[in-house]
Amino acid sequence: MEVESGQLSVVVLAYDGVAADEAGAIVEILGSAAIGVLIASVEAATVTSYHGTLVPTRTAEDIGRCAAFVVPGGMGVRTASENPLLTGAIAQIGAQATWLGATSTGSVLLAAAGLADHARVTTHWLAGDMITSRGLELVPEPFVEHGRLLTAAGSASAATLAFRLVGALRGTEAAQRARSHYLPVRPAPRRRSNRRRLWGTRRVELHHSIDPAGTAELVILDWDDVSGPG
Repeated sequence: MEVESGQLSVVVLAYDGVAADEAGAIVEILGSAAIGVLIASVEAATVTSYHGTLVPTRTAEDIGRCAAFVVPGGMGVRTASENPLLTGAIAQIGAQATWLGATSTGSVLLAAAGLADHARVTTHWLAGDMITSRGLELVPEPFVEHGRLLTAAGSASAATLAFRLVGALRGTEAAQRARSHYLPVRPAPRRRSNRRRLWGTRRVELHHSIDPAGTAELVILDWDDVSGPG
């Protein structure tokens, strides 16, 4: 899916209870590929998350066309999905975005705004019922791509979504560079049944409007098939 020149900006939604670590991972990875990111909210006011404070740079009504629109997950998403001002803002921005993305429970908000109809999506396991009750197909995978819609199951796979957006907006080589820069050094894997779990953490410098302290921990989680006994 091609993106018009001059349209290389990504909008990340901020709302009370949003997961700032998920938003931070998106901002940092896209920023490493020189992709501009705007933090938008319904109103021009500081947003309180359960990881820190986000300072929106634009209000929803000021957003026009954008290359991508990403909705991070957050606490209280069931209540948030019933807020007409929030879902209306999501519908407005999402309708004009070339790509749509959601991390964790953010997929519930996209669904509530009517942007995920008949789509295959993933979400945080605690929010599965909120997806299936809306008639969507829930896919138990860390990352799912369905047309222009990208969904990640949690904060760990938020990085996968960001790398995919870098590839869509800047090309495969840019995505590979971003991935090599942000994937951490992993400890020796544990083996469980016929799969192994690879995990690790990396301290990354964050934009001041995402994390006033200046640092946060980015966690990457991958699953690889292995042969042999667990």
